[in-house]
Amino acid sequence: MSKQQNLFLRTFSYSSLIILISLLWYFANIPLISNYLHDIELKTYDLLFISRHDLNLDPNPPKNVLIVGIDAGSINKVGVPWPWPRQFHASLVEALTQAKVKLILFDIIFDTISPLSAQTEDISGTETIAKTSFDAGKEDDNIFAQSIKSAMNVILACEAEPLSKSKYQAILPINTYIKALNNDIRFLGNSSVTYDNDNFVRRAKLIYPEFYKDQAIAGSIAFRAAQQYSNVKVKVLNDNSIEFGERKIPKELLINFYGPSETITTIPYWKALELISKGETSIFKNKMILIGRTKLRASIDPFKSVRSPDSFPTPYAALTPNFSGVELQATILSNLIDNSFIIKTNNFLVCLIFLIVGLISSFFISKFRQRLVLCFYICLLLSLLYVCIAFLLFLFFRILIPPTYTTYGVILPVYFINLLDQYFIVDKARRRQAKIFRQLVPSQVADEIERMDQDQLALGGSKKEITVLFTDIKNFTGLCERNTPETIVNILNEFFTEMVKVIHKHNGLVDKFIGDAIMAIWGSPKVLEKEIQANLATTCALSMIRELNGLNQMWERMNLNEALNIRIGINTDYAITGNIGSIQRMQFSAVGDGVNVASRLEAVNKVYGTSILLSGNTANLLNKDQMLRAIDTVLVPGKDTPLEIFELLDPKDYTPELIANYSLALNCYRNKNFEEAIKYWQTCIKIDKKDKASQVMLERTLRFKQQQLNSKLQDDWQPIWIVENK
Repeated sequence: MSKQQNLFLRTFSYSSLIILISLLWYFANIPLISNYLHDIELKTYDLLFISRHDLNLDPNPPKNVLIVGIDAGSINKVGVPWPWPRQFHASLVEALTQAKVKLILFDIIFDTISPLSAQTEDISGTETIAKTSFDAGKEDDNIFAQSIKSAMNVILACEAEPLSKSKYQAILPINTYIKALNNDIRFLGNSSVTYDNDNFVRRAKLIYPEFYKDQAIAGSIAFRAAQQYSNVKVKVLNDNSIEFGERKIPKELLINFYGPSETITTIPYWKALELISKGETSIFKNKMILIGRTKLRASIDPFKSVRSPDSFPTPYAALTPNFSGVELQATILSNLIDNSFIIKTNNFLVCLIFLIVGLISSFFISKFRQRLVLCFYICLLLSLLYVCIAFLLFLFFRILIPPTYTTYGVILPVYFINLLDQYFIVDKARRRQAKIFRQLVPSQVADEIERMDQDQLALGGSKKEITVLFTDIKNFTGLCERNTPETIVNILNEFFTEMVKVIHKHNGLVDKFIGDAIMAIWGSPKVLEKEIQANLATTCALSMIRELNGLNQMWERMNLNEALNIRIGINTDYAITGNIGSIQRMQFSAVGDGVNVASRLEAVNKVYGTSILLSGNTANLLNKDQMLRAIDTVLVPGKDTPLEIFELLDPKDYTPELIANYSLALNCYRNKNFEEAIKYWQTCIKIDKKDKASQVMLERTLRFKQQQLNSKLQDDWQPIWIVENK
């Protein structure tokens, strides 16, 4: 099995576990967890409505539905406190019937006899409007009942009042009105409102199976009105769904609100009476008229006939006042007639969606899980794509899938559980290797290498201008002969540890260890300006000498008989850098003539007794504060072109007088003025008897002078010293 297949199987296994847990939380109604998750879903469902409204994409309000609202303004206009005499409603019903309305629906429960059967007070409760009697109330009810009977298109509200968990009481209109409806329950409807856990209204029950013994309250008022308006046969199926003519609708539907409150056309009760009195009734023709309380507070009802505030929060609660009950019923009724309610996906489809989203997430996560940041952004993109799809389905097809639960219940958990697996299991070995790798490479270089893609890390390289440093321990062979192997190993380990720290501190890359030698490079894989490379390498060389002095002092206290000294060669030139080796074993390294020159310069230190030698390429790139001495021009093995070499000096070892005389001597030497060169080099030796470079050049010049005197110096003599050994 390939590594990619193994990762996919691991990802799929974890994803399957997440999907199962998500389904359990979503459907099993686990205390606290499920309620909390569903509350989040409800709020994000509300955002779908608000987003649709903000984009001006709300559906057009129904044209065949009109609300006649009983509000505080109407009470003031009529001049009679609420509840009104029933003959007011009778007059309205008769006028609406004459205007040829299609249906009249009262979202008012007339469960008490007319208020004219008792003494009625005004709103303030101080003055008596009329002295009434039981006979007056009975006559008032009969007037309303007669208008209902004549119209036979009036639907009245009722409801079930719970008495206990298992018992209820049907709240029905008084018998006078039921008889006027010929005891036909099709003209009675339950006006109860269905709340979600957060007490918002988002859905509507059409039938109430728990009330089948009492058919009057077993169907909702909107359902009864839709049945009368559409004049279709209705059949309740075994699963409590409804066969509504040729359509099949659920027993409970999600309300498709047309917009914030008062979106559906609403006329105040007093305005409706005024229009009727003026004969302007065309606005009511062939419409369904819903009559109910709008913005009517219970406090203005001295008889407390308003059973509730009749104000309900909906998804638009954050934008507008609550919906009135009659507006809710008008919305539900329009949804039923226009078949425009929100379609909620069934549980099977929800499970299928979870599975599909989980599989898609698993595929991308398994493909990119080794690049965790990219993988995280892909998961965020998938989440955003899912939310957009959910919104588009809601907007254009009225289909509701879980708006956001799939994102935080499936996609992100699948990512995070695979993230933990990748980090703690799959990447454990890689982290261990990376830790070792960073011990060998400075963090800046390691970061650069880790950013490389697979192609860059393949076998092969590229030509770059780099700076190479070679360092070697002087007389290491003799040191090994005079000390035990254990001592040599300890010394080497301490030496390499400190030297590598210095190289890393100066942003160098330790290319390789060759016995007691170290090769380091600057400029690859992290690209640096050649001036920066050269200055970093030379500063590093000086720091290595200083660090070694500290080690020697420590070893002296440990009774090591002799001090260690190192030689360093530095060159800046073009070389091939990249992964070199085999497919099974490769190493990032640098090869080429520029690398060889640095190695040769390290060896040339033996000739001149110097510690750090630079090529002219490197010397010409250094800052002015670097202390240099031009030593000679040499031809090293393997090169056909002479090299001008320079010694790098520590500022504390810099002697201006010595450097000046050496420079004059070298200039005379190159011009065959051997006699003057000898004088200057002799002066250098007087200044510093230990300056081996002056001694070597003095001896060489003396020989050339003798050859010149004996006419044995070749005519084509060049001031170039050929280095025979590395």
